[in-house]
Amino acid sequence: MKNLIISLGALMSMGAMASDFTPASDLNTVSELKSEILTIAEFYQGQPDQDFKIQKTLNPYVEKLTEISPQGPVADRIDVLDGRWQQVWGPYEYREYDRTVDPSLDVTKIYQVVFKGGYYYNVSNTLDKKTGKSKGTSLLRGEFKVGSANDLNVKFTNLRRIKTKPPVGLSYTDLAELSENDQLEGERNVLPSFIVRLFFGGGTLKEVYTDKDLRLAYGTSKDAKAPFLYILKRVP
Repeated sequence: MKNLIISLGALMSMGAMASDFTPASDLNTVSELKSEILTIAEFYQGQPDQDFKIQKTLNPYVEKLTEISPQGPVADRIDVLDGRWQQVWGPYEYREYDRTVDPSLDVTKIYQVVFKGGYYYNVSNTLDKKTGKSKGTSLLRGEFKVGSANDLNVKFTNLRRIKTKPPVGLSYTDLAELSENDQLEGERNVLPSFIVRLFFGGGTLKEVYTDKDLRLAYGTSKDAKAPFLYILKRVP
C-alpha cells in the first residue's frame, strides 16, 4: 500500500509539473521557444508515446518556432547539420514502430553524428534487458541524399558494435569517425552490410529547424504510421 501511495504521488507530481509548461502562445522569441522545447523534451525523456500525447504537446512549440524563425531548404543547412547531436526526446523503439520503449536502449545515450559528405552514424549504449547494465555500444551507419524542401532521404548501410562503452578518453560521438575509418578497436559487424541495406530500409527526415545548438526533425518510413518528432541538442 505504501508503494502504491508513493507511485500515485509521483504521477500526480509529474502531472503538476507538466501543467507548468508555458503555453506556446505566450512565448514570442526564438530563445524562449527553444528553452521551453528542451524543458518539455527533458521532462518526457525516455517515456513511451503510444497515444501521441507527448508529441502533440510539443508540436505547437515547434510550429511557432519555425513560424518566427523560418528555415531555408535543408540543402542550404548541411553545414549546420554537420556535427554531433544527442537525442533529448524521440522514438525509443525501432522495430515495432509502436512508440513504446525498447528496454535494450539507454534513452539517455542516443547520439547521431552527421557528416556533410552524405553519411551519418547513430551511436547508442546497449543495455541488457534483464539487468539494465551496459553490454556494449552500437553504431548504425546510414547515408543521406538531399530531397525536396526540408527532406533528407536516408538509408542504413551497416550495423556494428563494440562490447564495451567508449574507451577511456573517448566519448560516444568520437566513435563514429573511428568506425568510418576502420580504426575502432574491437569493433565487429552485427550483420553483413547487404542484410542491413536490404532489410533495415530507411526513410525520410524532414529537417524543420536547425541552428548552432538545436535540431528538430520529423522522421517517416513505410513502416511508421505517422511521423516521429526528434528533438536533438548539439554536443561536443
